[in-house]
Amino acid sequence: MWNRVIQVLCVSVLVMAASVAAGTPAESVTAGPIKERGPEAEKVTAFTFTFDSREELFDALEAAIASGDLEVMRALAVNREEFRDLVWPTLPIANRPKSNFTWDFVWHQHELRHESSLRRISTDYGGQGLEIVDMQARGKTTDHGSFHIHRENFVEVVRPDGTREELQLFGSLLETDDGRYKIYSFICD
Repeated sequence: MWNRVIQVLCVSVLVMAASVAAGTPAESVTAGPIKERGPEAEKVTAFTFTFDSREELFDALEAAIASGDLEVMRALAVNREEFRDLVWPTLPIANRPKSNFTWDFVWHQHELRHESSLRRISTDYGGQGLEIVDMQARGKTTDHGSFHIHRENFVEVVRPDGTREELQLFGSLLETDDGRYKIYSFICD
């Protein structure tokens, strides 16, 4: 139990430190999901834990991978509440008449794949000192009004021994209209 408490405290400190480095106001950073409150859940109005540039996001991703900590890596990506309040309303399926899909169902399906990829990336690369030196988005970029999602991202990394390699460390990158970045998803398949 104490190990879990210490782990949560360390993650919170890392998230807060990264938010300061990223220029994200501390009050907008959440280390975990917002808890549901009664019939109405607290609405999210902006993405949290975003970065001024791709390079700053990649620095945080490098540190998260080096730590091997899933919670730190998970904090870099869109969370449940951001999906519910900011992403879902922009998706065509959300506005389709007579659609039986709910945001909760779609999130659950997304989260299963996201968590599987996140664990694989953590297992395959956790604890390694990778330096991201370049990125290419090879998939479609979609416009969602106040943000864009760049898909199929490949990064070029330099390993500590100097070798270079192209990896897919995350699937989609979110870019807000005001030029801030966040990982949309770790799904790489």
